[in-house]
Amino acid sequence: MAQSSITIKKPFDSHVHLRRGAVLRAVTPVTAEKFWGAIVMPNTDPIVATIEQAVENKKEILAALPADTTFKPLMTLYLTKDLTASVIEKIAVDKEKLIYGVKYYPWGYSINSQWGPRDASDASPVLHAMEETGLPLLLHSEVHLNAENHEEDPYDGEKLFLKDTLPRLMDKYPRLKISLEHMSSKLGADFMEKNGKEGKLVATITPHHLVYDRTDAFRTGYRALLNCKPLIKRTEDKNAIRELVKKGLPFISAGTDSAPHPESRKFSSCCVYGAFNAPVALELYTQVFDELGCLDKLEGFLSVNGPRFFGLKPAEETITLVKEDWQVTEPVVTEEGIKIWSVCDKTHGLGNEVIHWKIA
Repeated sequence: MAQSSITIKKPFDSHVHLRRGAVLRAVTPVTAEKFWGAIVMPNTDPIVATIEQAVENKKEILAALPADTTFKPLMTLYLTKDLTASVIEKIAVDKEKLIYGVKYYPWGYSINSQWGPRDASDASPVLHAMEETGLPLLLHSEVHLNAENHEEDPYDGEKLFLKDTLPRLMDKYPRLKISLEHMSSKLGADFMEKNGKEGKLVATITPHHLVYDRTDAFRTGYRALLNCKPLIKRTEDKNAIRELVKKGLPFISAGTDSAPHPESRKFSSCCVYGAFNAPVALELYTQVFDELGCLDKLEGFLSVNGPRFFGLKPAEETITLVKEDWQVTEPVVTEEGIKIWSVCDKTHGLGNEVIHWKIA
């Protein structure tokens, strides 16, 4: 008999963008409604590169929450050229536990990604300190520029990273805790199934890479809401990561990579990268696991594996979802009246999209 409802421990988002200012104030409550906590990305404007900046950003996030919300924003630092080993050591002895990871962005590849080293392994003192203290390195695992500073094919960025950059990084820093963020390819799925290890090498997967493929992204013209990094890839890539989550491996978890942008920046000739999915992410994950016939694996993926990697216990609070059709028909709107459109939007998505699960 088909399952019509499911109750799980409240989920955890291992990778989310909340931005700053009015956008932050608009989108933060959406994530907080569905997730008990989240690893917050540091490529904001301005970026979060110091402990002091992380404190400021966390205060801004907490101020945006409704009074009765217990949502926990878990902060990260941007791996810049100025980050030092002494900062990592200071984080390790912080009794308040503010910083949960350091994020590496390939230079010039994504939004506000121009501040880091060209190669993650170049940050030797910092990475050795992270080995010693157990602070995870969160990797945007793509290559943008080759040795001659020529741009690589953007659809090959993850493949190039996994074939060269990551093996070198793992050889040089064998005790480093690593998370491959928003893994999106068949090669990535194969690599993680072979090399993934609980507490050591893990990966996050977005809902949009589980739901869509490249034919969707270009259906009836380019679909702006699906313009993201890593790019949405071929059907075989989507199917490979769907098969990976079906296995219920303890080192694979949900990271929405929800990335909001004002409509003026998304619906423009220079459409910015970022798929805003916070209004539908939990429901899409549930839909995919239902389609795959593995709803019994959903709680581990959504609620257990992510927190465990960061040394946290799963939530005691639960959330119930029911199998019921609905549609996204309205944007999230900032206090200034700026609209932020979610993937699956009935009008701006692929066209009359229907989601089959919703929160009870």
